[in-house]
Amino acid sequence: MRTPVRSAALLVAAALTLTGCSTLIPTPQETSGSSSEVEAEETTAGELDGVPATGATIAGDGYTFIAPAGWEDPQQEIPGFDPDSFAADLQDADGFADNVNVLKSPVGVVTPDQVETLGLKELETVGATDVVVHDRVVVADSESAHISAAMSSEGVSYVVDQYYVSSADQTYVVTFSFSDTVPAVERQQTAESVLVTWTWV
Repeated sequence: MRTPVRSAALLVAAALTLTGCSTLIPTPQETSGSSSEVEAEETTAGELDGVPATGATIAGDGYTFIAPAGWEDPQQEIPGFDPDSFAADLQDADGFADNVNVLKSPVGVVTPDQVETLGLKELETVGATDVVVHDRVVVADSESAHISAAMSSEGVSYVVDQYYVSSADQTYVVTFSFSDTVPAVERQQTAESVLVTWTWV
């Protein structure tokens, strides 16, 4: 029996209570001077090789991406959450609607170094566990940090994978939220299937 659209959207809202608040977006105070405080490490960002998603095209401010098949914008108001773009698996039958949302950084561009230092502190502050900094990846010619963490809100446990895709003057925080039963390899395949379709417009 499939989860009704209304119920799925409400379960998505539980996850967005935390991840939708951009917990990994540094505040203007945090980014002030942080480029000199954070030592640049020698890193190599990997190219994505995921199979492109085949679902609906989702448009945001200055970009588009293709969602996984069956994922769509629920077109339902979620109190306290106003993403730049959003898509969810509204037919998910495991009690949690896997989803992706995109938020614009309020400070413009955020560097991978800032994400990998300040972001970890922010996640710990909101009670995230199993926080992992993964290898960076290249998304639409942008070097992106990738952080994952286990979260819990209102009795719902889930896992998030966040990526930071930047244009010349704006970073977009791309958050994938999954049921905590979804294997890491499947989460990565889903996220990369979307990220390889990211296009600047």
